[in-house]
Amino acid sequence: MLRDYFLVAFNNLKRRKLRSWLTVIGIIIGISAIVSLTLVAQGTENAINAAFEEFGTDVILVQGGATFSRPTPGEYGLDDRDINFFESFGEVDIVIPYVYDTQEVEYKDEKKYPIVYAIDTDLWGEFLKRSNFEVEQGRNFQPGETGSVVIGWKLNQDYFEKKVDLKSRIKVGGKTFKVVGIYEKVGNDGDDTSIAMSLDDGRKVFAPGGKVTGAQMIVKEGVNIEEFVKELEEEYEDYRGDKNFIMSTSTAILEQINNILGIIQYVIVGIASIALLVGAVGIANTMYMSVMERTKEIGIMKSIGATNNAILTIFLIESAFFGIVGGILGCIIGIIMALGAKLAIEFFSPGLPFLILIDPKVIGGALLFSAVAGIISGILPARSASKMNPVDALRHE
Repeated sequence: MLRDYFLVAFNNLKRRKLRSWLTVIGIIIGISAIVSLTLVAQGTENAINAAFEEFGTDVILVQGGATFSRPTPGEYGLDDRDINFFESFGEVDIVIPYVYDTQEVEYKDEKKYPIVYAIDTDLWGEFLKRSNFEVEQGRNFQPGETGSVVIGWKLNQDYFEKKVDLKSRIKVGGKTFKVVGIYEKVGNDGDDTSIAMSLDDGRKVFAPGGKVTGAQMIVKEGVNIEEFVKELEEEYEDYRGDKNFIMSTSTAILEQINNILGIIQYVIVGIASIALLVGAVGIANTMYMSVMERTKEIGIMKSIGATNNAILTIFLIESAFFGIVGGILGCIIGIIMALGAKLAIEFFSPGLPFLILIDPKVIGGALLFSAVAGIISGILPARSASKMNPVDALRHE
């Protein structure tokens, strides 16, 4: 019996191919938008998580001032005494102080103003373990080395009119340095045009003596970093006598970012659902038109014994078809769109570990959502068809 219902429903859909496909397209647009945007949002979250895993979960970041944004010239919120304070704790393994600022850089009589950052070259290896920098050409700093710089990928390529290559001499803040290494492409101009130097050189060129921008503290294995940072923050506030600093763990920052991404993801899905709602209205419109056009056919079916439930089932099968087929095609197109976005992001930002995972929950949820939307959209037209008086239906022209 159910097989006959399906045959009747599909024969009707075949007779109205153009209208049927136009209705399905509405669902396809909504589902493909939901799937692609959700997968891209998850990919962004995966990329951030991967970056923080590389950075490490044993790091405490501290910086003077109100934010972790780059300071304006002359802002150095910590000093060497603060670094000594952090090193006095037994839970702390290594403290890596750093400075950075925008500086005038001159090459072949051309001047630019990239970011220059400086770290103690004795600690450079530890810093690189928790950064996205990898040397592509040349070498990195040797312990205690001064008078040398390592430059970003874009600064090597086309930042200046003439290419800056290995062994080139460039001036930073009026002082000449030799280029000993070039980093791989990171994917953002801030990093790819940056210049790295030793902390000693940084203080000779731009940073005031005894001052630093911030520091990374690497805690020893087995230390509960979240509990320790609370204790450290309280003691450091007493030591400074003010709260003009920020101290946070990489895991806490990651949690905050993921919370924001979660909210953004819900907003994205909500916006995309509007397209699906429009598709559902299209299904309802198509089904009502179908009921009106088949009034006489419904009367004939009822006159030869079709029950109200049989008529209701036939029309619900038709509306469910729109939702299910639209959902399947929408999921396929959404996955293709998400993978296309991944390729585009990797092309323009090759250093970003953007990972798209085809989440079965997302696909299953989208299919269920579209099927339910199709059925719900067809309920009222189907009920209208099932309640028709057969005599009145047969008189309909």
